Amino acid sequence: MGMHSYLPEFIALFSMNFLNLVSPGPEMAMMVHNSSRHSRKIGLYTGFGIVCSTIIHKTYTLLGFGMFIAKSPMLFTIIKTIGSLYLFYLAYKIFFGEKHKEETIKTPRKLTPKKAFKIGFFLDILHPSASLCFISIFAATVSPETPFKIQILYVTLLVLTSLTWYTLMSCFFSNKILVKYIHKTGTIIDKITGIALLGLGVRLAFITIK
Repeated sequence: MGMHSYLPEFIALFSMNFLNLVSPGPEMAMMVHNSSRHSRKIGLYTGFGIVCSTIIHKTYTLLGFGMFIAKSPMLFTIIKTIGSLYLFYLAYKIFFGEKHKEETIKTPRKLTPKKAFKIGFFLDILHPSASLCFISIFAATVSPETPFKIQILYVTLLVLTSLTWYTLMSCFFSNKILVKYIHKTGTIIDKITGIALLGLGVRLAFITIK
């Protein structure tokens, strides 16, 4: 079969994955916060950390390990508990982690690229519902008969899509005009991000395997 034979399958996979990618979640909340409150560079490193995590998710899905996680309630519970606690921790850091809050409104505490990468990476790797969602999308759109090399091509294109999306997010939310407005509104982005992470942490804690 020629490459064009797999185009409908890839379009279905790409469309469902893209809708999942752009839907609101902890990754989006953190991208908005780090890009607007710190810098474009920090936003880029946060996004790169998330993308590196998605590579791991997609790789073990290809290798079949994803189904093991999906069918292992104990392992899933452990991962989601750690993920929920991490979201609560990030929310706490945003709400209470900075001393002299009034000063940091104009000059946020410096976040290094390395720390930004770690935040993005662990935020996504400890978010099992995102992994299960991709496993479901992949299983629903990709035929078991599809050659492994074609599946690798699919995953590569999806990873590049994620990298492009998070790059665009970091550029948009670090725009000078938008950042100037955010600084004028004080800590509103911090509060919105903190509440979002807290809510998503609670939601994650109550997710179960169907």
